Parts: sequence; C-alpha cells; structure tokens
Amino acid sequence: MYFWNDFNRKLYGASLYNNSMKKDAAQFWETVKKEIKLQNITQNWVAKKAGINFNTFQGWIAKGIFPRLDEGLRIANILNTPVERLALGPAQGRAETRGALHQHLNAIEKHLALIKRRIEEFE
Repeated sequence: MYFWNDFNRKLYGASLYNNSMKKDAAQFWETVKKEIKLQNITQNWVAKKAGINFNTFQGWIAKGIFPRLDEGLRIANILNTPVERLALGPAQGRAETRGALHQHLNAIEKHLALIKRRIEEFE
C-alpha cells in the first residue's frame, strides 16, 4: 500500500525524504483547504464523499501526509479541481504552471535515473 513511500525513504534517507515530502504535502493540503473554503463545503463532507474516514483525513492535514494516489484523485474529483492544481498550488499563469511542471519532471527524471542505477547495482 505505501511501498513507494517506504522505498523512497530507504533510497534517499529519511530526513531528506521527509523534509521534501512534508513541504509538498503541506502545499497540497493548503490548496485543498482553500478549495473547500472557496466552495463553501466542509472537510467532513469531502472526506465522506471520498470514502475516507474523517479522522484519517484530518490526521493527514495535521501531519502533512500525502494521501495515496487513488485517494488524492478522488479528493480532486470531488473538488472538481485538477490534481495538478492541488499538488502544485494555484499558479498565477500558464508559464508558471509549465515551469513548475518542468521542475517536477526534471526531479522525477533524476529520481528514475537514481532508481535505475540502484537496481543495476543489485543485478
């Protein structure tokens, strides 16, 4: 279930992984909370519609924990918001969004290259 998170913690070291992920998760939840307020709905309503226990939902927000991908997609769909907006935050313009996406893509490519090297070491 949380294999990917565990794998990344081991691969990159707990402190580097935790600091980066907590910052990104905080951005995700801040955007979720803004959308909830903007749409005049409640966290409880979103959690219930997403099929997520409300205490779990609140715990993720308080602790800065990302939901699983399927749960994040359900939250985005319920808020009628692209998941990219929740992950990247409200962008001021398309150029900013493209730039942020390029940064994330570059980071992903670096992670994949590192993973590939680690896998080759085990072969």
